[in-house]
Amino acid sequence: MYQDRARVSLIGEYVTLRLSHNEGIAFSLPIEGIYLKVLTIFLVVAIFLYYILVEYVKNSRLLDIGYSLIFAGALSHGYERIFKGYVVDFISVEYFAILNFADIFISIGACLLFIAYYVRKQ
Repeated sequence: MYQDRARVSLIGEYVTLRLSHNEGIAFSLPIEGIYLKVLTIFLVVAIFLYYILVEYVKNSRLLDIGYSLIFAGALSHGYERIFKGYVVDFISVEYFAILNFADIFISIGACLLFIAYYVRKQ
């Protein structure tokens, strides 16, 4: 799954830059080949269609930003999976994961969606 490379320290040994090719899915779970490509395409299209058909009409800036970040991250991962066969990860957080900006966009987008739905219920 993860191929070890040299590390460059950003914040001590806790956050480093390290090139890694992730051939699995999230957290390097082993789904490979055509199944992974089909799953990736399906998820990217599903997120986009859900947003356009269900959420866009709600006129919430927070939802718009959240879904845009998630879609951008999913599109980036989809492109790499389809054309490279793996995702390039390079931000290593000790005792947690190796990730990239697409992962960060997806995570922030998910947090914004949670906040938007929580605020809406108040």
